[in-house]
Amino acid sequence: MSTQERIVQQFQQLLSEGKQVLQASGWDGREMQRHPVVPDYTRFRTSALNLVRRSCGENSDHYQELRRLAEAKHSADNSYYMIHCFGVVEAASRDFAAGLLFDMKSLISAEVLGDFIEQSEALLQAGYHIPAASLLGAVLEDTLRKLCERHQIQVAQKTKIDVLNTDLARAEVYDKLVQKRITALADIRNNADHGHFDRFRREDVEDMLRWIRAFAADRLQ
Repeated sequence: MSTQERIVQQFQQLLSEGKQVLQASGWDGREMQRHPVVPDYTRFRTSALNLVRRSCGENSDHYQELRRLAEAKHSADNSYYMIHCFGVVEAASRDFAAGLLFDMKSLISAEVLGDFIEQSEALLQAGYHIPAASLLGAVLEDTLRKLCERHQIQVAQKTKIDVLNTDLARAEVYDKLVQKRITALADIRNNADHGHFDRFRREDVEDMLRWIRAFAADRLQ
């Protein structure tokens, strides 16, 4: 299943969950008999923000409207606005399915990175943890470059992970703990590339795989 197909499926699932919340509130297509339970509203809105950000982009009208509803005092904790959130998700779903993608470049990039991560996992399973470390290092570097591009941070063509990492942390794209973790992973990649195979273990590369997969999925999708 492609990234686009997974996103469509996630929209369908979220809309189904939203319909259940509205039906429980007596929604008849025009009005609700009672307001939805606030936790249900908050949960739906949070899921909607995440999905629309990943599929349509942070600058899309859909995401900006959901964010406005989440941040405005009159709507942040007022479940009356559940129907408004649902309508925004419906519109985003239709536009996505119609091919009106706002962040297709990111979707394609994430899908390509996913392929490389799967290749790294296959290398690990076959017992080749050293080339897996090198490949994962390249995935991490490419992810950092894409984050710099997304946040309009200028970088040189041959910039290394350490510089990308420093620039992203300085711009507060992520915190110091993440910066420190990336530095440690860059060391594993460098040791693999320069023949210092005694400085890391297979377990380190397995942990590297898990972390980079989660980091790339969270930051690029």
